[in-house]
Amino acid sequence: MEIWDILDENGNKTGRTIDKADPMSRAPGVYHQGVDVWIVNSDNKILIQKRAPQKKLEPNVWAMTGGSVIKGETEIETIKREAFEELGIDLDMEHAVKELHYKTGCVWIEGYVVRQDIDLDKVVMQPDEVSEVKFATYDEIEEIFNNGQFIQNRWEFVRDKIKKYIK
Repeated sequence: MEIWDILDENGNKTGRTIDKADPMSRAPGVYHQGVDVWIVNSDNKILIQKRAPQKKLEPNVWAMTGGSVIKGETEIETIKREAFEELGIDLDMEHAVKELHYKTGCVWIEGYVVRQDIDLDKVVMQPDEVSEVKFATYDEIEEIFNNGQFIQNRWEFVRDKIKKYIK
């Protein structure tokens, strides 16, 4: 069971909660908190992961690491949990930079950038979440996005902001 705080149309907590499995969790006007993390390595490439084919929403497309904030968690705790659950990696969030805050569908997204080298040979993918992982250049992600193979409502919001992290 995954319980989310319900947010209002401005991204503020309402004091109410909802179970992720409740069909009302996707109803119009019912929002919850999500987080994305864009991991940039010392080669100025961005870690992306391919969503598993059995994912209910947007299977088989590339995305950043992220997920929904569970009641009682901070955004940073959620990022660390999601990175560990999905990829088996321990992110160093000490110098994470919050770059984004926007609403997409029923989710208020907080987007972070983290500079960290990850050894892809040590990544342990959660099979029901991730089918592939790689580092990609800005231009490679732009091409994936333009071909309709990147998760909706993410790259278009971060693409200009992330350029300052690509030296």
